[in-house]
Amino acid sequence: MLLLKTMRKYKLLLADIDGTLTPDLGMPPREFIPSPRLVNAINKIVGKVHIGFCTGRDKDTVIKICSKLGLKSPQIIEGGAKIIDVSGKTLWVKYISTTSINEILKILKRTKTSFSVIVDGTEIVDEIPTANLDKITAVLWYDLPKNQTELLKQELSLCTDIAFMVNHDRTGNTIYITDKLETKAHGVRKLIEILNINKDEVIGVGDGNNDKALLLECGLKVAMGNAVAEIKEIADYIAPDVESDGVAHVIEKFVLPNL
Repeated sequence: MLLLKTMRKYKLLLADIDGTLTPDLGMPPREFIPSPRLVNAINKIVGKVHIGFCTGRDKDTVIKICSKLGLKSPQIIEGGAKIIDVSGKTLWVKYISTTSINEILKILKRTKTSFSVIVDGTEIVDEIPTANLDKITAVLWYDLPKNQTELLKQELSLCTDIAFMVNHDRTGNTIYITDKLETKAHGVRKLIEILNINKDEVIGVGDGNNDKALLLECGLKVAMGNAVAEIKEIADYIAPDVESDGVAHVIEKFVLPNL
């Protein structure tokens, strides 16, 4: 099966950013500095194959990375809630309902941990938004201990029109909240529709729990060497880790030979 997928001509490469394209950029995000190998691999396929990200990052961060890499294709951002072109124009978006946002903000106010809220394309860190509450696509909690994570999951489950994913990392847990119909899976399906291509023509690359939804919507599912076990279990192929230019390796192995 993998041999057949190795020989296929792919039209879209979709990768997560933190832990996949690059080591975690942090919050607020530090400057993205691509390796020479990654730049070289992308330069060989840009304009011939669509290259996109499927990430929880906001518009400004993604546009900067696209500019640095010379990318021209649409991008899935804000956890799958929004698709933009590289100028920042919104091609598709789904906001969290104001009913759920009001409940989530009440919880935020009494939770003593770092968080961010993406409001109308801008990520606000550790500050409760008071305007444009009808234009919130995502809410994130960071560095949560296990017991607090479980309590928050119970409270969030009462908001029936949202989806939330827990990612485990070295500093604790991260909870990422979007509308129920704006997960990474929904973003991938919409982008495939916009580009008028088939699922089998898409490579998905990821490392975290929330990338499972991304990979399951792709013809070739690639886990990074540093990926969590859940992602490796569903992968068709395991690439080198993020410190070893896993994304560049994927381009060299699956894309370049079939251009």
